[in-house]
Amino acid sequence: MKQEGLDEESPGGDVRVLEEGSLVLPPRDDARVAESRALSADAEPQRSRRRFITAALLLVMVLVSMEMTVTSTAMPTIIGDLHGLEHYSWVASIYLLACTVTMPLYGRMADAIGRKRVVLAAITIFCGASLLASFSHSMTQLIVFRGIQGLGAGGVMPVVLTILGDIFTLEERAKIQGFFSAVWGTSSLAGPALGALLVKTLGWRSVFWVNLPVGLLGLLVLATQYHERRERHEMDLDLPGVIALALASMGLLSLVSRLGPGGWSWTMIAVLIVVTVGAMGYFARHEKQAAHPILPTDLVMQRAVGPAILGSCLFGAGFLSLDTYVPLYVQGGRGGDATAAAGVVTPVMLTWALSGVFAAPLLVRWGFRRTATLGATLIVLGFAGLLTCALTNARSSLMTAALSVTGFGFGPASMAFLIVAQEAVDYRQRGIVTSAISFFRTMGGAVGIGVLGGMFNVLTAKETAHLRQLGVRPAALLDPHAHASLAADVLRAARQMIAGGLTWVFAAMLACSIVLWFVTRLMPARKTTQTSVSAVDAMEV
Repeated sequence: MKQEGLDEESPGGDVRVLEEGSLVLPPRDDARVAESRALSADAEPQRSRRRFITAALLLVMVLVSMEMTVTSTAMPTIIGDLHGLEHYSWVASIYLLACTVTMPLYGRMADAIGRKRVVLAAITIFCGASLLASFSHSMTQLIVFRGIQGLGAGGVMPVVLTILGDIFTLEERAKIQGFFSAVWGTSSLAGPALGALLVKTLGWRSVFWVNLPVGLLGLLVLATQYHERRERHEMDLDLPGVIALALASMGLLSLVSRLGPGGWSWTMIAVLIVVTVGAMGYFARHEKQAAHPILPTDLVMQRAVGPAILGSCLFGAGFLSLDTYVPLYVQGGRGGDATAAAGVVTPVMLTWALSGVFAAPLLVRWGFRRTATLGATLIVLGFAGLLTCALTNARSSLMTAALSVTGFGFGPASMAFLIVAQEAVDYRQRGIVTSAISFFRTMGGAVGIGVLGGMFNVLTAKETAHLRQLGVRPAALLDPHAHASLAADVLRAARQMIAGGLTWVFAAMLACSIVLWFVTRLMPARKTTQTSVSAVDAMEV
């Protein structure tokens, strides 16, 4: 029996009350309202906490991005104090090697035992090694401590990017990645100036002390504010796969580090090839059989992940080759000094940082493929301009303009490669793919530098041998103070030799960028079906 003035219940269970023909709002469901209020109350602390976490991650990223550039400025002073000039290159090489080979392990650990534990451990190792490095009394000690620093740095960057992938949606992440890229570029540029200031005022040991307050602050904020909501994962870390990948990486990097005349003997080359190929073969076979592989083969074969990994490898080769060989061209091929070389390369970092401003909205609006293709197109145009300037001996200002275009392409391409891979997997595999992107980008850069350096050595071998017969050391060609002691015709011939060899290097960089463009066409057009984990899902209240 229905009461007068009441209509029947609606399909959703709400009762509509009629009074003189007007519709009155239905009674509110108190349970639903309470739940909505509770969610809103929980969301605000989450947003506030996320801001603190993002700031801490930013501090940690700045810490690692500045490390190489700050230290490189102090190295001449360190050599003068500790001696051991013959070990100079090992200070940087051991850091880069330890950082690179541990990235996949950190990614797997982040998925297995949680992001928080891994990133806190990595920061602690990095800061502890920085303190030890500041008390070094010999080059051997410094090399050992720098290696430990690299072990910590290998876990910082990929896990930081993984956490950002967890706590931000696709739209938010595109914006935050653009901001992080800007800060990364700015901090890398500020590194040399900061290093010079510290060495001049506080001494070379202070370049390692600067890591401590920043690292400890980031450590404290993450320890107190970041509480991830973590599922139980398999603890198998696939150590055989890690060891095989590390051996393959070290063998390959050692092989390409001394290609060309005056490098490894044929016996050593054969040994390194056997080690590299054997370790790679074992790794590929083992990963297919492992229950919890460090780099699942089925993951690599996905349309979103495979091209992103290959693109990151080519991207690293192009970027680090530019950073390595353009300064050599400006100083050795054109007779400029270090300031002139920095003036040509610095705009690349600035435009890369600025490119995040337009890359983030384009990624959301256009999707992964078009954004990555745009970036690759700008890189091709920039490298084509660089080669043209080398062939025509154009002014340095034109070369700077061409490379600035390349910088504008670096942002969209690198952002698309990272985010498309993160979006293709769920929370349990995000650490693996993020570390894979970082690992292959670094490996691609190191291998690219080695291969192009070997090509340059082969192309200039005859002229270099002739200069040695004349009593001219090739290193003297990069020292402006030594130019006065060289005959004008010898100096001119030497510059032509360097410029000619590097022109072919630039052509190879252009070819690499063209391959990168075709790789971007293999990427999915838009976001994948996988849903990003929001802050509410990724963190505990």
